[in-house]
Order: sequence, then structure tokens, then C-alpha cells
Amino acid sequence: METKNLCYPSKESFPSISVTGEECHFSCIHCNHKYLKYMMHVTQENLYQKAIELQNKGIKGILISGGLDENGKVPIDYSILEKIKRDTSLIINHHSGFLIKDDAKNIKKSGIDAVSVDFVGSDDTIKNILKMPFRVSDYENTVRYLVEEGVNVVPHICVGLDKGKIVGEYNAVEILKKYPINSLTLLVLIKSELEKKENIIYDIQSIKKFFLHVRKSFPDTMLSLGCMRPRIQELDEMAPIFNNIVNPSKNMIKFIRNDKSIVITKVCCSVC
Repeated sequence: METKNLCYPSKESFPSISVTGEECHFSCIHCNHKYLKYMMHVTQENLYQKAIELQNKGIKGILISGGLDENGKVPIDYSILEKIKRDTSLIINHHSGFLIKDDAKNIKKSGIDAVSVDFVGSDDTIKNILKMPFRVSDYENTVRYLVEEGVNVVPHICVGLDKGKIVGEYNAVEILKKYPINSLTLLVLIKSELEKKENIIYDIQSIKKFFLHVRKSFPDTMLSLGCMRPRIQELDEMAPIFNNIVNPSKNMIKFIRNDKSIVITKVCCSVC
């Protein structure tokens, strides 16, 4: 019987930490610093001590994230992560941004559990939505460097990132198929920030079609439906294709509970 992990991370079990506070060098129009605002703000200087405090409170793990610097990377001293892994039992997932080879080597040395990498498959989407001077090849290089170092890299594809339209998502899949990815997370655009500028309409059938394409393309990969998504009832029926689902609706659970072994976890889907 196939196991389904239902993931319920929270501030009490698996908090998200921003090492840059609300600061980010870029202002992507789908985010505009909004999500950084709701993270726990901890400077690099205080990160180790905060990790000790969180473990003492019974926290299972942490997502270490933050805004990007001018190089598109979350600025972090990886030796701090190494020290936290050495001195605690915390599970660590790092949302990294773009990386170079040396970053990947240092992440491997740190021993952290996973690196979550956003993956966008369209240069136009990167330019027009993310407002960043990078290309699809920069995303691929980041994944490649991590794979070469044997790091557990978990690419995240945000479906409909380009104002609700499917633009570079299929290209992202074709690129990622070249690499031995053990885990892949799908998200869906949360349109609240974008709708301040224009009306966004989801193409539900296109989203479903893409979900199925990903499952077919990665039949043996741990596939997760991540936390960053709107709650769209029409997508609930897709629950059976996922191995991990974050904060599933009651309706989603109905689609899987009769023929699946369900495990409840309180950690991020990247480390289920």
C-alpha cells in the first residue's frame, strides 16, 4: 500500500526563518516582500542561538530562507548551518536562491537535510514577473551544482507564475528530467499581490493537465503539493497523484483515505 504523507508544518513545529528580515534586493510582482513579512526574523549573528532555543522548545526543524541579494542568493554563512547541524537534531531545509559551485560544496559540507530551489522555465517570466536579471540556465546550474555534490535538492515549480498562465512550466520539467531528482514540489500561484494590478483567472484544466504531466514525467520521484498555493476545490481530485500534501483540505483527504496508508507529519514537505 502506498503511503501518503499529510504535512502540517507550523510555527510550533517547523518555523520559517528569514535571515534578511523583510529585505530583498528584488521586488517580484507576485510576492513584493509579502511572504518575508510573516517569517520569523533572525539575523545570521543570532541564528545559532535561536536554533538552540527552538530545539529546546521541541521544534522539529526549520526552513532557513530570506530575501535575495544582488546575486540572487539568500545570503547565509554556511558554517552556521554546519554548526547547527552538529549541535542540534533539527531538520534543516534551506531556500537558497541561485548558487555557484562553491556554494554547493559548502552546503554539502554543512550536512543540512534539503535545499529548496525555485525553478522557472521561461526567461520572459523571470524578466517580467520576477524582475530579475537571470535566465533559466541559472536555475539549471543551481540544480546541477547541488546534484553534483550529492545534496538533496528539491526543485519547486510554481504553476501559473506568469499571471496565471502556463508558460515555462513544461520546459522546467524537461530540464529537470535530466537530473536524478529524488523529490519535486509543485506550487500554484497565489494571486493576491498580482490582482492589485490586474484580474488573474486560473485555467484549472491546464493546471490539472500539467500536474498529470509531471507525475508521468517523474513516476518514481517523491512528488509534493506544497504550501504556497490557493485552496481551489476543483484541484482537490488531484490529491492521489501526490506523495506529500501540505495542509490538505478535508475534501482532498476524501480522495485518498480509502485506499492509501496515511502518515501525519508536522514538517516541511521537502523533508517528509
